[in-house]
Amino acid sequence: MKSLILSIAVALIFSAEAKSETVELTLKEALVLALQNNRDIKIERFNVDSSKGEVKSQKGTFDILFSVESSYSEREIPTASTFIETGTIAEDEFNITAGLDGRLPTGTFYDLVKFSATRTKTDSPIEVLSPNWFTNISFSVGQDLLRDFGLDVNLIGVITAKRNSDIAVNELEKRISDVFLNVEIEYWGLVGFIENLELQKKALELAKDLQRRNEIQVDVGVLPPITVTQAKSEVAARQVDVITAENNVEAVADRLKNILVLPLQSQIMPIDDPNKEFINYTEKDILDESLKNRPEIKQAKLEVEKNEKLRKFYSNQRLPRLSVQGTIEYKGLGGDENQNRIDFGGGDLEPISEQFNSPGDAFDQLYNGDFMSWSILGVFSYPIFNWQARGDYIKAKADLNRTVIEYDKVIDDINLDVRNSMRLIENSKRRIEAADISVDLASQVLSNEEERLKVGIGTTREVLEAQRDLVDARASQIRAIADYNIALARLEKAKGTIIQSKGIVLQD
Repeated sequence: MKSLILSIAVALIFSAEAKSETVELTLKEALVLALQNNRDIKIERFNVDSSKGEVKSQKGTFDILFSVESSYSEREIPTASTFIETGTIAEDEFNITAGLDGRLPTGTFYDLVKFSATRTKTDSPIEVLSPNWFTNISFSVGQDLLRDFGLDVNLIGVITAKRNSDIAVNELEKRISDVFLNVEIEYWGLVGFIENLELQKKALELAKDLQRRNEIQVDVGVLPPITVTQAKSEVAARQVDVITAENNVEAVADRLKNILVLPLQSQIMPIDDPNKEFINYTEKDILDESLKNRPEIKQAKLEVEKNEKLRKFYSNQRLPRLSVQGTIEYKGLGGDENQNRIDFGGGDLEPISEQFNSPGDAFDQLYNGDFMSWSILGVFSYPIFNWQARGDYIKAKADLNRTVIEYDKVIDDINLDVRNSMRLIENSKRRIEAADISVDLASQVLSNEEERLKVGIGTTREVLEAQRDLVDARASQIRAIADYNIALARLEKAKGTIIQSKGIVLQD
C-alpha cells in the first residue's frame, strides 16, 4: 500500500478572521489543501485502509489456533450387573483438553499437539481405580493431494486481497489525479474570470469617459445630442457585462472552495500567472509515458492477474478431494485404589500394579512414551455431478476474459485521451496566436477611430464598435490563455504524471 509524502509545505492557514479577508493562494497551495481536505480523497484513503485490513484478515486463515476446553459432569448409569445391588452407578468426571492446530499454505493441516486429561470417580465395585486419571497426547499431520493442494490454491484469499489492496491504492492515485485536474480547471478559470472582470471594468471606464467627452462636445455644439444617448447606452451595456463577470468570478471561486473544502464565506485570490510559453510534445513519447504511468493501466493489469489466479483456483476445485493423515498418540493411566472394589476370586484383593497405582503415573507414562499407537488415514471424496465447482470455474474463466478485454479497452481510452489532450493544446496555441493578432489589430482600429472622432470625421458609433471589438478580442485572448493552461493540466493527467509534476510523491 502507498502512503502520501508531501514534499511541499502548506503555506496557507485559514483562521476565523480569514473568512472576511482576501487570502492569496498559489496553485501548489491549492493542490496541497485539496490533498488534505478533499472529501473524495479522504473516502479513497479509507478504502485503502480497509483493503489493508482485508489482507491481514485473509492471513488469519493460517493462524495457529490454541484451544482449551474443560468440562465437569455427574451422572447415574443404570446397570443390570449382579455385582451392583442398587442397579445404578454414580460417576463424576472432570476433563480438560488443550491443543494447537492449523493449516499451512501448502495444503498441509496439522494438530501440532493435542492433550487431554480425564479424572473419573465412580462407586462401581468392578472398577479397580477410583478416582482414575486417563491422559492422552497426540500429534498429527495431513496433506491434501489434489483439491486444495499447493501454494497458489491455498493463498488465493491473501493473493486476491493484496491485488484488491493494490487496486485501491491505484484508485486513490486516480482520484487524486481527478481532483488535481479539477483544481487546475477552477484555478485557471478563476484567474481568467478575474482578468476578464478587470477588462470589463476598464471597458466600462472607457465607455464612461467617452460619454463625458461627448457631453462636452455636445455642449459646445460639435456633436449632436444623439451621441450622448449612444454613449449612455454603451455604459449601461458595460455595467451589465461587469455584473455578469462578477457573477462568473464568484461562481468559479465557490466551486474551487468546494473542492478545497474551504468556507464559502472566505475570499481567495489566485496569484500564479498562467503559463504563456508554448511547449512542444511528441505523440509517441506521450503515449509511451501514459501507458507506463496511468493508474488505470495498473488497475487493469491487477484485475487480469487477480482473475487469472481465481481461474486457477476454481480449476483446482474441480478435482476430487484426496488427503492422507498420519497420527502418533501416547496414552497414560493412573489413580487411587477403589475402596469399594470387590475380588471376583473370593479371597484377598490383588494389589494394583505399581505402574498405575498413583494419579501421577498417568502423566509419567506420557512423558516416558510407555503406550504409543500410530495410524494412517486416507480420505477420498468427490461430488457425483460437481455442479458448483464446474459452475464456479465457468464464471472465473468468463471474468478473466472480460478483464482482458477491459484491459485492451483501457489502452484504447488512454490513447484517445492523449490525442484529445494534445489536440486541445494545439488548438489553444492557435487560439492564442489568433487572439494576439486580433488584440493588436483591434487596438490599432480603436486608436484610429478615436483620432477620427477628435477631428470630426468619425462617429461615436464607430468608436463604440471599435471598443467592443477590442474588449471581445482581449476576452478571447484571456480565455485562450486560461484554456491553454487547463489543456496542459489535462495532458499531464493523460500522461499519468499530474501528481508528480506538482511536487508530490506517492511512496510505499
